[in-house]
Amino acid sequence: MIFVSIVMLISACSKQRTEEELNEYSSPDDFMYENRPEEQTFTLTGDSGGPIIGNQDTHLWMDSSIFMYTNGNDVSYPITIKLIEIYKPKDMELYEMPTVAQGNLLVTGGEIRVRAFKDNDELVLKPNKVYACKMPSQNLDANMSIFYGKEVGDIIDWMDNASDVSTNSGINSLEFITPDSSDYYSLLVPVMGWINCDYFYNTTNPTTLTFDSDVDDLTNVVKFLYFPDIKSVMEVYGNVSGNIPVGANVKVLCFAANSSGSMFYFYQDMTVAANQTTMVTMTQISEADLLTLMDGL
Repeated sequence: MIFVSIVMLISACSKQRTEEELNEYSSPDDFMYENRPEEQTFTLTGDSGGPIIGNQDTHLWMDSSIFMYTNGNDVSYPITIKLIEIYKPKDMELYEMPTVAQGNLLVTGGEIRVRAFKDNDELVLKPNKVYACKMPSQNLDANMSIFYGKEVGDIIDWMDNASDVSTNSGINSLEFITPDSSDYYSLLVPVMGWINCDYFYNTTNPTTLTFDSDVDDLTNVVKFLYFPDIKSVMEVYGNVSGNIPVGANVKVLCFAANSSGSMFYFYQDMTVAANQTTMVTMTQISEADLLTLMDGL
């Protein structure tokens, strides 16, 4: 009995030392916030019939006639429009806006968030009203449709029906998206907030990817999977991914900050195998070099 107790004590102490020796990190919130695309602000005055044009070439057409207060009252000029544009995988990661809908990968053509305000009051679209939009693309795909962002806990999930985010009757019949001849998708959008130009990817042979490490505590490490052939970004919550396709090319990127604010990362370009485990070893990197790596995804 004494011998067994000693062995158990040694084992427990060894496990405790291993856990204590793992490198610990903090969530890289400051890095992500400081380097994500800014929210742009525009003012509608009624003096111009031309579009609002964002920094990344999103075009918006809107006027006061399509907006109302949440109590149903009409709105007068001036009206403030706020726009976020997310077209690169880097920006989808920095915003933590992956292209996954109800656990399913999406093929994406970009994400935007459009909001309207009168003074401090956020506005909504009137029933049977839409705003017109063009989203730029170098590779137009006739399969694209509009997905709508819905808050589910701490994340934005993507819904493929406008009725999932709005109670306006007949709202699904208002939406419209089509490629046009000038490298844009033309959209009619029946709700404000997040929208995503997407369609479901058919993952016929799904598996998951597990993250583990002998040297790093991965609790606060953010983990992303980018599928360049699919044009889709998945964030991994915890240490096991959602369903991903066997045989797909994936770029794995993890990053976090240490206690002094220095950035650390792990990167691997690989082909997905069934029930695969990726062993992570974090390495220090400058913020500039990490951003360059993300730009190259």
